[in-house]
Amino acid sequence: MKDKRKRHISKMIRFLMTVLTSVLIVLILIIILMVSRIQGTARVVNYAGLVRGKTQRIIKLEDAGMPQDEMIADVDGYIEGLRFGSEELDLVSLDDKAFQAKMEELDAYFDTLKQEIDLVRQVGYENTNIIQKSETFFSLCDVATGLAETYAQRIATRLGQFEALTIIDIVILIFMILYELFKAFHYAKANRELKSKIYLDEATGLPNKNKCEEILTLEAEQNMAICVFDLNNLRIINNQQGHERGDLYINLFAKSLRNGVDENQFVGRCGGDEFIAFFKNVTKEDVKRNLENIKKECAKCSEIPLSYAAGFAYSNDFSKLTMRELFCQADKICILIKTRRKSMRLQKNVI
Repeated sequence: MKDKRKRHISKMIRFLMTVLTSVLIVLILIIILMVSRIQGTARVVNYAGLVRGKTQRIIKLEDAGMPQDEMIADVDGYIEGLRFGSEELDLVSLDDKAFQAKMEELDAYFDTLKQEIDLVRQVGYENTNIIQKSETFFSLCDVATGLAETYAQRIATRLGQFEALTIIDIVILIFMILYELFKAFHYAKANRELKSKIYLDEATGLPNKNKCEEILTLEAEQNMAICVFDLNNLRIINNQQGHERGDLYINLFAKSLRNGVDENQFVGRCGGDEFIAFFKNVTKEDVKRNLENIKKECAKCSEIPLSYAAGFAYSNDFSKLTMRELFCQADKICILIKTRRKSMRLQKNVI
């Protein structure tokens, strides 16, 4: 039930991560579009101000008797661009009803202002209402510019909100990713521990038969050796002194074996009372030295006298043997030594 719940939670998290990732992509696209819109809006504000300033200049120059048809045409172009957008001026048409209504009013009033300018050219500005009309136009420009600025601020506020949503989305995604990473590390650790248990003999702390069998599948190389160890008297100890004593016997030998063999070489338990040592990059003298060290370590044990038979096979003594065949050669020697010792004990009437 607990595992089912965990799997359900894991599926929900992955689903939420997919949804949040999709939302993040959408938010980023919206932000890109809004940034582009803000940039266009900024140009609208600039040109709305430019219409206001340039018209004031036109009025001054026209009042001074200096016709400004070119600048009037420019303002006409600015107003059209502000209303409908313009690729030439790089202007966008603002999607704002109040601004568009004001620009329509501004456009119509500029036509009135141009008619007044024509009248100034005919009778002089003293005999017209050019000043009052220019002030009215200036006020309309102020309102239009303010509306554009308000629109830009509104877009900027929305952009800030979308940016906040994006940050929240990213933070949640990061926490979910960290959770998944933590869970992955936890599972990896659990798998390592499980694998360790699969290859570990709990009674001795040495690698177990599974690990020994795995090594025996490797390719045999030069300067390799396999040592096989078979404990003596384990059955007698189990029958006469109990299995706890037998387990102690096995454990003490395992410790002596591990202490006697060089640290960089492999030692494992094949099962029951059989052990194996696997040597790489060694000479025969190295193997014999290790065997002597094992004998010394066993002699140190005072709790139970340790007795064993050992046989080893050296890869250089054979041609084209597999690791298992090398193991069989070492096992044959071990069995031969054990049989010979048993025969000698029988002859002497020693159990």
